[in-house]
Amino acid sequence: MTIWTKMSTLLRASAHEPAERLVDAHALRIMAQELRDTEQAMRVAKHELAGLMAHHRQLERHNTGLAQQIARREDQARAAMARSEDALALELATRIAEDEKQLRQQGQHAAQLACREQALRSGLRDAARGLTYYKRELALAKANQCSAHVTRQLGAHHVSLRTGLDDIAQSLERIKTRQTHQADVEEAMRELDHEANDSDLEQRLQASGITTEQDDAQAVLTRLRAPG
Repeated sequence: MTIWTKMSTLLRASAHEPAERLVDAHALRIMAQELRDTEQAMRVAKHELAGLMAHHRQLERHNTGLAQQIARREDQARAAMARSEDALALELATRIAEDEKQLRQQGQHAAQLACREQALRSGLRDAARGLTYYKRELALAKANQCSAHVTRQLGAHHVSLRTGLDDIAQSLERIKTRQTHQADVEEAMRELDHEANDSDLEQRLQASGITTEQDDAQAVLTRLRAPG
């Protein structure tokens, strides 16, 4: 096979791919329609079978009546022969022969109809069983498709939920960070306010061993009391 032949084959195969993808995408709908078409065909076949069965029964009734007529004419022919009415007996025998010929032909036709009826009955039974089977399979396929769709949705919802929880955790962490920072700022402000207070200065001077103004005044009095 030459390269050009291969290319031609590839192009022809590629032309079928979109149609095949379209068929695969709507396989369940196609199968459902095929089942409806089959049901319609079965209804038509049942109607035709019912007509055939009616014709067969009418033919059987006619054959029964014809057989009874043959039996009566045979009795009449015997009676005519018993009376030496040969012409009448011959006429009756002629009609009997014609009726027997018709009865044989109609008997063959009735047998063919019986075979045809049996074949159609069997075909319809098989078709009905097949239709029931494929209906169950279609229902199962739809259920599987629905289950797969729900599973995909649940998976997507789970991912979305997980992402949402992660986002909430991040938001909470940012809130805590801001709150901690605000608390640190407030604590620092309190420290600065405390440092700016004079009483705090006195405390820090005493803590450092530095004499305060009160201590300096006492020193002055002590010095004045001392003899010159």
